[in-house]
Amino acid sequence: MDLEGIAALTAAAVAVVGIPASLVMGRWQLKGALRGAEETARAGQAQADASYRAALDGARAQGHNDHLQWRRGVQREAYAAFLQSVLSYTDGAKNDLSRASGQEETLACIAALRGLETDMSHRGWVVRLEGPDDVAQAAVTLRHSATLLALVYEQHARRMAAMHEIDARAHVHRREVTRIWELIPVATGFWRTIGTPEMEAGSEAVLQELRDLFSTCELPGGMLATLCQPSERAPVDVPTFDEAITGFIHAARIALHPAEPTAP
Repeated sequence: MDLEGIAALTAAAVAVVGIPASLVMGRWQLKGALRGAEETARAGQAQADASYRAALDGARAQGHNDHLQWRRGVQREAYAAFLQSVLSYTDGAKNDLSRASGQEETLACIAALRGLETDMSHRGWVVRLEGPDDVAQAAVTLRHSATLLALVYEQHARRMAAMHEIDARAHVHRREVTRIWELIPVATGFWRTIGTPEMEAGSEAVLQELRDLFSTCELPGGMLATLCQPSERAPVDVPTFDEAITGFIHAARIALHPAEPTAP
C-alpha cells in the first residue's frame, strides 16, 4: 500500500471510530522507525561480524607467518652451526696436520680432530631433526665427505711423521735406515696379500727383516703398517667435498627461501 492509501485509510479510521489523526500517524511513524532501527542494527551487526572475522583471520595469518619466521630462524642457526663445524673439522685436518712435526705432535692433532668430528656429528643430527628431508640428506652426505677428506689428511700426516721418525735415526743407524727405505717399496707391493694364499714365500722374509730393522732402530712396529698399507679408495657413491658442501648450501637456501606461489 502506498502513502496515499495509508492516508485514506487513516482518515476513514478517524471518521469511523473517532481516533485522532495525529495519534494514528504517530503509531505508523513509530513502527516505521522501529523497523528502520532493526534493519540498521542487523546491518551493523553483520558489518561487525565481518570485521571481527577479518581481524581474526588476519591475526591467524600473522601468527602463522610469525611461526614460519621463527622456524626459519631456528633452521638457519642449525644450518650455519653445522656448516661451521664442518669447516672447522676439515680446516683443522688440513692446516693443523700439515704443520705437525713428528709422531707425538701428529698424534696430538689427530686426537684434537676427534673432538671436532664429534661436534660436527652432533650438529649434523640437529640439522636432520630440523629438516626438511632434502637438507637432512645433504647434511649426511657432507658429513661423510668431510670425514673421508679428513681421513686422507690424517693418513698423509701419519706417513710423514713416520718418515720423519725413521730419518731421525739415520745419524745413529745409517745402514739400517738405508735398508729400511730399500725394503719399504717392496713390502708396499705385497702388503694386500699378507695373510692370503696369494702371499709369496719371500714376502715373509722381507717382513721379518723390516721388523728386525725397526727393533734395532727402536721404532714402533705399528709404524710399518702406516708406511706400507695402501690408501683406501674413496667410495664411488660419495661426492667430493666441494660437491657435497655446494649441495648442502643449495638445499639450505631453498629451505630458507622457498619460491613464492605464482598468482592464479
